[in-house]
Amino acid sequence: MREKILGVLMVLFVVCFAAIFIEEAFLGGRKRRRLEKEARLRRQSGGE
Repeated sequence: MREKILGVLMVLFVVCFAAIFIEEAFLGGRKRRRLEKEARLRRQSGGE
C-alpha cells in the first residue's frame, strides 16, 4: 500500500516537473512573464 502511494506521488512529481520544463523551454516562460510584468507596470503608471 505504501509503495503504491509513493509511486503515485513520484509520478505526479515527474509530471509537474515535465510540465514546468516544457513551459519554460518551449513557451518562453521567463521572457513572457517579464514582458507581462513590464506591460502591467506601464498600464498602472499610465492609468493613474
